[in-house]
Amino acid sequence: MFQLAAVFSPGFEKVIPNALNDVLPDASNIQISSGFIKFNLNKNPFNAVHADFLNNSFLVLREWKNGKAPAFEVMANKIRIPENLLPEIQKQHYKTFRLRFSAANVFTSVNKNIMTNVEKQISSQTGMRPDRLGGDTEFWFLTRTDGYACFALRMTKKQSTEKYLEKGELRPEFVTLLAAFANAKNGFTILDPFAGHGGIVKRLSQMYPKSIILASEIDPALSQKLKGCVTADATNLSHIPDESVDCVITDPPWGFWQGDLRDDKKLSALYTGMLKELFRVTKPNASICILTAAKEVFEAAFDSSDFSKSSEKLKGVEIRNDVLVNGKKAAVYVWEKISKI
Repeated sequence: MFQLAAVFSPGFEKVIPNALNDVLPDASNIQISSGFIKFNLNKNPFNAVHADFLNNSFLVLREWKNGKAPAFEVMANKIRIPENLLPEIQKQHYKTFRLRFSAANVFTSVNKNIMTNVEKQISSQTGMRPDRLGGDTEFWFLTRTDGYACFALRMTKKQSTEKYLEKGELRPEFVTLLAAFANAKNGFTILDPFAGHGGIVKRLSQMYPKSIILASEIDPALSQKLKGCVTADATNLSHIPDESVDCVITDPPWGFWQGDLRDDKKLSALYTGMLKELFRVTKPNASICILTAAKEVFEAAFDSSDFSKSSEKLKGVEIRNDVLVNGKKAAVYVWEKISKI
C-alpha cells in the first residue's frame, strides 16, 4: 500500500474523488480538504501522474498529522526513506534531486546547515546527488494550515502551458474537471459553442471517443483551424436542431473585448442570447456546465432565462461552484435542464 498526497485548484473538491477513480480505480481511503487530497494506491504509486488534474502529486515518505505542523527543523531531523519505497523510487532512475520547503502553499527558505544535512541523508539512502538549481526530482517538506505536514517525493513535472497552449486556452486538466461537473458520458452529444482554440473540444474528443462533439466559434480564423468546427454565433445556433444535445461544456468570454475593459451590457446580451439558444438545443435532463469569472452578469442572465423559469425545482438550488483558474477567481455553473416551457 502506497500513500499519496496531491494539490489541485480549490473549488473542485466536489468532483475530484470521481475523477480520480476514473483514472485510478484502485485508489482508496480518499480524503479531501480545500485544494488537497490524500489517498492510497495498491499498485505502482507513480501511476498517480496519470491524474493530470492534480497539479502536484507526491509519494508520502513520512507524515505529521496531529495538531500543529512541526517546524521544518524538526521535520528534517533524521530523515529516513521507508525501505519498501526505495525500490519504487530507484525504478525511476533519478540521478539528482533538490529540496523544496512549502509552508501553506508558499515556498520558503531554511538554514543552509539544515539543507546540507538533509541532502547528505537522502544521498546516503538513494545514491542521488543534490542539485540545487534543478535536479531530476524533488523532495518536499510540506506543511498546511490545517496542521498536516509531510516529507514527500514529488512525482509530477508540469510542462509550462505557455509552450503548447494559446492565450486564454483552458488547460486539459481543467476540461477533465468540467466534464466531471457536467457528468458527461461516452456516447453523449456534447456542445461547446465557444470553441476558441479548441482546448475543450480536443480534450473531450480524447475522453469520449464515442461521443458526438459539436463545436462552433464566431471567429472564422479560429473555427477553420479546428476540425469539424462550425463558424457560428453562440446566440444563433441555427445549425443545431431543437433538443438534440445531451450536455454543454463551455468557457465563454469573461468580459474582455479586443483588449478593452469589460462592457457588462455587451456581456449580458451575449450570456442572455447564449442561454436562450442552449435551452432550445438541449434535451430535457441535459446537463449544462459553464465556466466564467463574470459571476454577477451571468447570474442575472440566468435568473431571467428559460432555464430558471422552466421549473420551480431550480429555485434556490445552488448551481455555482467558486473555483480558481490559473490563480483567477471564477465559477463553474452546472445545472440540469428540468423541462420545456
